[in-house]
Amino acid sequence: MLKPTPLIVGLALAALTAPPAHALTFNPEKVPPRTQMTVRYADGNSVSTGNGHESRAALSLAKLYLGMWVLKYGAPEDKARVENMIRFSEDGTASDLEWKYPQAIPSIIGEYQLGETHHNGYWGNVTTSTEDLTRFIGVISGDPVAAPITKGMATAAPTAADGYRQDFGTARIPGIIGTKFGWSDDRQVHASASFGPGYSVAANTYGSPADLTTDVLGAVEVSPQAPSLPTPLQDARDRACAELKRAVPSSSQVC
Repeated sequence: MLKPTPLIVGLALAALTAPPAHALTFNPEKVPPRTQMTVRYADGNSVSTGNGHESRAALSLAKLYLGMWVLKYGAPEDKARVENMIRFSEDGTASDLEWKYPQAIPSIIGEYQLGETHHNGYWGNVTTSTEDLTRFIGVISGDPVAAPITKGMATAAPTAADGYRQDFGTARIPGIIGTKFGWSDDRQVHASASFGPGYSVAANTYGSPADLTTDVLGAVEVSPQAPSLPTPLQDARDRACAELKRAVPSSSQVC
């Protein structure tokens, strides 16, 4: 009997259980002044609050910039640390990596032309804008090199390494795939950056996690759309289903 490979079964099931795409609309006029927010679509168009170009504290979102440099240019053993740095928002890992690679964040700022992002000598002092964040995430989300970052965002731990909850802001938008969270030591500033189907979104508030969530959700509308798979993925899905049916006849109802 033909046995299905784990790759074939996984591909078939992933294609079949993929969530529907969502159309996100954003009204920046509904966002109070304490919060800045940007939504950038896959076609390059973006919508921002009036303060979306303001360079605010990046908080732990700076780890996205640091992690990307390490994945592109760092030693293998350091690349292996990036995913958990993102997933658990590990400050210790970020400090270790920046000590070893002090050029990392300044280099990424230049390489990705992040004109509203400033290093200020230390990853914890980085300032950035939601405009820069969404553009950066939009670029790296399609880069295989960045897979540990996007995977870490997609599997963000409910509780960070320091015990803080990671469940606020843009992560609460229906259809979001992955999120990086940030908060100040005094818990007075919170930020998050996410990617969803066809867009990236970032927000930063002078307020609590609940304030950020309220401001984000009050300004967006999400409407479900029928799944739209690119032709190569659809072809792969069909081939996977065909092989799965041959190997496991009972799977016909699934495919």
